Amino acid sequence: MEIVGVDIGVVERVARTLKHKSGALEKLDVYDTKFYPPVSDDPELVTRYFLVLVAMDHRLSRPGKPYEACLEDGCYKGADLLYRLGMKKYIEDPGFFSPERLVEIKVEDVREWLSIGNTMPPDLEIRTLLLRDLGYKLMRLYNSSALKIIEKSDNKIHGSLENPGLVDNLKVFRAYEDPVEKKAMLLAKFLITRGLFKPIDELDVAVDNHLSRIAYRVGLVMVSGPLWNKIKEGVEVTAEEDILLRIVVKRAYRYVAFKSGLSPIVIDDFFWIMGRKLCVRDRQPECEKCLFKSYCRARKNSVFMVNEHSYYNTWYY
Repeated sequence: MEIVGVDIGVVERVARTLKHKSGALEKLDVYDTKFYPPVSDDPELVTRYFLVLVAMDHRLSRPGKPYEACLEDGCYKGADLLYRLGMKKYIEDPGFFSPERLVEIKVEDVREWLSIGNTMPPDLEIRTLLLRDLGYKLMRLYNSSALKIIEKSDNKIHGSLENPGLVDNLKVFRAYEDPVEKKAMLLAKFLITRGLFKPIDELDVAVDNHLSRIAYRVGLVMVSGPLWNKIKEGVEVTAEEDILLRIVVKRAYRYVAFKSGLSPIVIDDFFWIMGRKLCVRDRQPECEKCLFKSYCRARKNSVFMVNEHSYYNTWYY
């Protein structure tokens, strides 16, 4: 028998810890101009930038082939490298992010943009198709304006058939069609924190590998049966299993946000940074620095010291 569920007891302990430490939780600086446009820039250009970069924010590395490189101003890896290259392109050629340019983009253009020497994302053809799709539909459905996606969202993350919200409007784009809505939630987080979108409803966390890994290790999410064996052994799950797991992970963090009284943006930032700095997959986690070390399931029992579930061939996250 297979069971995937949220452990409410662990959720409540995590929520209490975060509420107690709320003033010290690390946050993402969305105004860091190494990675994001300046605050003074045209909102249309800024929104286009985030729409395109988040569309590219998936599966940057593969086992044995990390996405990391050194530029003239330092060394970067993963999302940091993606957004650093994004800002370099934005400064050199802001028109690159226009729908009219995106609809004509070629694989060679994406390779030149996102590659440094032999370092490049693994799926340039898919990324090219996603960008062309983004450009075409922006032109046809939104009069070439990224801001119109926000304007048509009725100040909501989720809406209805008659009055769609931001996520509903984004799902027309192939890059944003994920039923678990990782990219849509990440984009919403950027737009909200930059003051470009002020929804009346609440968003969820953007479920990626870091948040999934922490959820399994700390014990926010419990998995049993053959699916747990797949996670432990690093066996790739099916598309259906991937969606099931991430939906439950999203629910777990939603409960953490609610019970702690903290914004899902604060929760998302904290756990994403924690997954990159402390509860890592490619080296020994730094458990002594963890806020949850006294009750983390993986620290008490090494059986639970697993990585996120394996599912490589996706552009959803």
